[in-house]
Amino acid sequence: MRQAGAEPESFLPEYGARQYEFTVAPAEGLKSADRAIVAREMARATAHRFGHRAIFSPILDPAGVGNGVHIHFSFRDAYGASATHDPQDALGLSPLARHFTAGLLHHMPALSAITAPSAVSYIRLRPNRWAPTIADLKRQDRAAAIRICPVIPGPDVARQFNLEYRVADAAASPYLTLGALVFAGVDGIRRKLDLPGEGPPLPSTLASALDALEASPQAREWMGATFHNAYLIHKRGELAGLEGLDERALCEKYAMTY
Repeated sequence: MRQAGAEPESFLPEYGARQYEFTVAPAEGLKSADRAIVAREMARATAHRFGHRAIFSPILDPAGVGNGVHIHFSFRDAYGASATHDPQDALGLSPLARHFTAGLLHHMPALSAITAPSAVSYIRLRPNRWAPTIADLKRQDRAAAIRICPVIPGPDVARQFNLEYRVADAAASPYLTLGALVFAGVDGIRRKLDLPGEGPPLPSTLASALDALEASPQAREWMGATFHNAYLIHKRGELAGLEGLDERALCEKYAMTY
């Protein structure tokens, strides 16, 4: 992975059978999406070399453990210093980080159609799976939609401080995902949105997420009307091709695809 330009940071077994988590070092902008693609392709190639297959589907068994993609983000100023952390804030967030996160939470029902874009994504996004079910921000809570990540106390807190978007999985394009998050967050900055109290429930199906995306004039503006319509037609066509399948059959279908 280092030779391919994606710096590995961690690799560990997860809770599901033959399930592993790996992370790569942060990068600016599109480089982080590039690294996500490189990492997946390296995993697939390595598995293939040993006669196995790496699967990135959101969930393999309706009663099993899901597979998420967690997107960590933070801000830097023009001099490279952290612009995410404010020790005087109750949550430790700078005004910039608060507005950006508020934008994500405000648009999260529509964002879900892009960041969790498969029928089985919503089998994973259920209670008691360490997966988000409402648009909320919590400190060090693995069931939150956006998590304020733990840091090691000391003088280096500001550099470590970051947030984690958890309503995403590997059925999503890293490029579309990052683009959608940036547009939603910047909308929060421009409008100076404040963090909500209890957020709304997340969509429980891809169909309802697509309805939220279609109803969002902001998303139509970000994506452009042509691509916005094409995306909705494509994903609804995908759902039409899955009609009549139960959840186990859906999981098997996506396991073969991803």
